[in-house]
Amino acid sequence: MKKYALLATLCFLVLCFSCSQPSPLYGTWADNKGDQITMLSDFTYTAKLHDAVGEEFETTGSYNVLLNAIAFTSKTGQTVVSEWDIRGNMLYLNWTDPVGRPLQLTLYKTKN
Repeated sequence: MKKYALLATLCFLVLCFSCSQPSPLYGTWADNKGDQITMLSDFTYTAKLHDAVGEEFETTGSYNVLLNAIAFTSKTGQTVVSEWDIRGNMLYLNWTDPVGRPLQLTLYKTKN
């Protein structure tokens, strides 16, 4: 009887620890200026952002996350690498607009 209890406990623990957690980055993030980034579980993204002078630009491509660093690679080949941080429901990251000017983004989660 002890064998079966031990085996059942071991199976339960393996099941609990083998399930992967979804990334907290998945979903749509936006701000009140009209900036929006959507990150999907297949590591693709779409973004509609405003540059430092207020001009809107759009970009799509793929992203890669390693701990608290994220790299966005657009279909045109531009790569933006940033540190990211989520505090509460807010995502903080830095972006570089198409001409190289830095953008500090503070986005809130709108959809999963």
